[in-house]
Amino acid sequence: MQGASHLVLSWGFAESVGLRSARDRTIVAWAGLAPDIDVLAYIGALLYYRLDQGLAFENVWQVVHHRYTHGLGFVLLTGFASYALASQAGGRSGRAWVALLAMLASAIHNFFDLVGGGPTWPVYPLWPLSETPWSASWSWAIGEWPNIVILIACLGGTLLYARLVGRSPFECLGARADRWLVGVVRQEQSPAQGDAGWLRWIIWGALVLLTIAILAPLGFWISFR
Repeated sequence: MQGASHLVLSWGFAESVGLRSARDRTIVAWAGLAPDIDVLAYIGALLYYRLDQGLAFENVWQVVHHRYTHGLGFVLLTGFASYALASQAGGRSGRAWVALLAMLASAIHNFFDLVGGGPTWPVYPLWPLSETPWSASWSWAIGEWPNIVILIACLGGTLLYARLVGRSPFECLGARADRWLVGVVRQEQSPAQGDAGWLRWIIWGALVLLTIAILAPLGFWISFR
């Protein structure tokens, strides 16, 4: 499943259980996306193989992705990091709750990749305790239409929720980004018009980078010839 879908669904998970702090919702949301941090290995492989996406995919991405950051070890690491970063409002018990939700979001990410990663691209949910791959013969590949529909639904749901409730997964990009999106969908005038220009550039830049991160592993071929 695409990274943007993981982020939005994880934020929605945090919102659905009633986390009051935007900081804590953001932590859980990024925890739900965190297993895909191994995309950095693919980017490094592209540079190493001089933008040969076939070699990068075969020798690095296909081997690394869904393995080291999609297992039990990374889920626990996510919990420790989330506990350390969680807000102090709820004390230790509140931070422990955020850590638990973050681990659940990370584990749910693995389940979604099992369902929406294709039968030939297994996950290793028990790594490092076990190298046993898990896959489902009926799962759909990452570039097939169900994942595209989920992505579109997540983006549409983000806009609708922002309009109805007044906050959105854009909290993950910062409070000002979230206020900007809410103002756009509600057609409100922002009191800080002078900051709107550069804020829009930051948001659109983040979306472009996210799009590249999604398309690159799918075979987004770039030719410089």
